[in-house]
Amino acid sequence: MSLVDLYVSKTPYVFGCFKPPKETPFILVGAPLDTTASYRPGSRFAPLTIRQAACNIEFYSLRAGVDFEEFGVRDMGDIAITPGSIEENLNRITKVVEGLLELGGRPIIIGGEHLITHAIVKGLLRYKPCILYFDAHFDLRNEYLGLKLSHASTLRRITELVGTDHVFVVGVRAFTPEEIDFARKHSIPYITPIQVRILGIRETSRRIRQWLNKCETAYLSIDMDVYDPAYAPGVGNPEPEGLDPGTVFDILSMVLDKRFLGFDVVEVTPNYDPSGITSILAAKTIVEIASKLYVELRLKKTK
Repeated sequence: MSLVDLYVSKTPYVFGCFKPPKETPFILVGAPLDTTASYRPGSRFAPLTIRQAACNIEFYSLRAGVDFEEFGVRDMGDIAITPGSIEENLNRITKVVEGLLELGGRPIIIGGEHLITHAIVKGLLRYKPCILYFDAHFDLRNEYLGLKLSHASTLRRITELVGTDHVFVVGVRAFTPEEIDFARKHSIPYITPIQVRILGIRETSRRIRQWLNKCETAYLSIDMDVYDPAYAPGVGNPEPEGLDPGTVFDILSMVLDKRFLGFDVVEVTPNYDPSGITSILAAKTIVEIASKLYVELRLKKTK
């Protein structure tokens, strides 16, 4: 029995509600960890609602020029989360990610709170990835409410794994003096939504690509609160003045390439969004990212 079989349980829904071709580069799992939420809990329900949303949207990507149904994902189900132990749950996520890589897939992880990304990066450490981090928050607190393992400390813990020169934050607009001081002291590159609007999509993308030039591999993490609450109201910690979906998708279409080992989409809290538009946008985000990566991987094969 593999670690994936040991810790992952099948779910009633699969992402897309169709059977993808046997050959797909992506393996999807849900990680419904929802332990350290400080404002609006409920992200444990996101893997279910995002899968349901994915059953009811169209899959052709205008930017990538492919239909997601051509390749799809192998949906393994959700990681079984045990009550009470943050460390045990993070350890399970790390082991599952390692198992997915052993199966030859590029992982797509649906959160859950953003703390899962710390565990995912641990599972990728052998590849020494750079981390492209879309978030309204820095998540650079050394600890929050007495916890060093917290959604508010995720990127701080990640920098301890990969180094401060291996992270880039996009869309950040909410932080404490401690966090901005840490970012400036360690020269962590970041771009705020205000800067994106002034610089434009092309210059923003150029700066990210320039940073990626030093990276042999990379990993992408999308906190749904990077979007403005007008587009994604159902998140754990919404912040005004966020990015719009078109801007996010355009930037990603210009920076994603074959170096990206996988990605996660986190922090949807469906119980705070009766309309369901946040889960729909999360599903669309997954489709757009996977479509772009699929094209890049296909190009790699033809060379």
